[in-house]
Amino acid sequence: MKFYRNAIILVVVVALLAGAYFLVRTKKANEQSDAAKKYDKLTDYVSTDIESVTLKNDDGTFVIVKKDDEWALSAPTDLRYDSSQLSSIVINSAAIVADKVVEENAEDLSIYGLDDPATAIIKAKDGTSVTLEIGDQTPTGGGYYVKLAGKNKVYTISKYTGDKLISGRNDIRAKQLFDITADDIQKFGLNRKGQNIFISEKIDDTWNMVSPIKGSMNDTSFLPMLEAVAGAEVVDFVDDDPEDLSVYGLDKPTYELIFSTEATGEIKLQMGLELKNDSTIYAKLDGNDEVFTISTSPFTFLDKPLKEIVNIFAYIVNISEVKKIDLTMDGKTTHMELDVYLDEEGNMDSDKDKFYVNGVDASGRNENGKQPFRQFYQALIGISIDEIDVDGDPSGGKADITIDYTLKDGKMKVEFIPKDENFYYVVRNGEYAGVLVKRKNKGEFGVDGMKEAYNTMMEFLAGQQE
Repeated sequence: MKFYRNAIILVVVVALLAGAYFLVRTKKANEQSDAAKKYDKLTDYVSTDIESVTLKNDDGTFVIVKKDDEWALSAPTDLRYDSSQLSSIVINSAAIVADKVVEENAEDLSIYGLDDPATAIIKAKDGTSVTLEIGDQTPTGGGYYVKLAGKNKVYTISKYTGDKLISGRNDIRAKQLFDITADDIQKFGLNRKGQNIFISEKIDDTWNMVSPIKGSMNDTSFLPMLEAVAGAEVVDFVDDDPEDLSVYGLDKPTYELIFSTEATGEIKLQMGLELKNDSTIYAKLDGNDEVFTISTSPFTFLDKPLKEIVNIFAYIVNISEVKKIDLTMDGKTTHMELDVYLDEEGNMDSDKDKFYVNGVDASGRNENGKQPFRQFYQALIGISIDEIDVDGDPSGGKADITIDYTLKDGKMKVEFIPKDENFYYVVRNGEYAGVLVKRKNKGEFGVDGMKEAYNTMMEFLAGQQE
């Protein structure tokens, strides 16, 4: 019994000690909390209470005010700013909590970099204001030394808040280069080492190359170019007023992207030396010497061959737009008529199509359920280009193959004129297209493939006549 009594007494003593420890710790925590409340809040507003925030530092004076529903920069007036960055500065300025008191009454402010500080003036709508002075970073780099103007009590605040309070030009500036979307762009071109590579224009939502050759753009290769420009962002601001642009390779830009929108007019984005260690390139806008870097990741197309940018076909047109085709090759002309069925909503139904070749119904299907006429048509418009040759001269040459299209909205005559034993010039409506196609061995995407599909179609039609 004595053993159990002693055990009970021990349990009671432990409980009393634990309770006492809890009370003491709670009292100390409350005392520390009460003490902290005396100095923790250097500013005590909400962002909607703020009328303005003025930052003064080595980079200049920046005055942030509310304009309509967004924070705006009223000074300086020549800086293209990022409203979201201004908003972040205001929010972080409104309620600043000190991490700790470093010195109650500092006699030597230079120790903390507070003898020549940056300042942040937070002015509220009720007329009150707080001026904070920001000095050096703490030795560990985890915060900044600060004090209230006119007082020598030194605190530390978090690095994140301190960074906001000493924001300069490059922190406030908009990094999005252009306020446009890819759909806004109406004209687009590329210069490479001072030479124009191509110029393209958008007409009725369709992009066409207009120089050095004419043809529709290859959307897979071309549309990412528009997206890259519309989404271009500054990685780093390098030099506002460079003395020598050649340092950045921008005295004679390696690349120049020329584009225009209805709102902006023509813009030229110039690029110079590439910084391969961080995948950026020096860049600037024509008419402005300010140098910055942008990421090269979206601009992988800068060295693409021209034939990968323009559509790869000698001439391509949707079958529903064609009424007649006259194909002349090997000394004879084949006449074809097309009546592609479209319902009221523009949907096709191949079972209702009617095709005629030299007056013979060619709408039938083979044993595989395919229409030989459609297979031939795909081969006809599928003849792909092989080379760009803008200096070629097919004048005076006689076409080996001529395709006369009668379209619903006009005519197109495509001629394949021999250049040499390897290539044909492509001429569209009497105008040299600036492109070449191989005369042989192109498989299904070449002249041989078209001829094979033609022969297959004619054999099918002959079989139907037996």
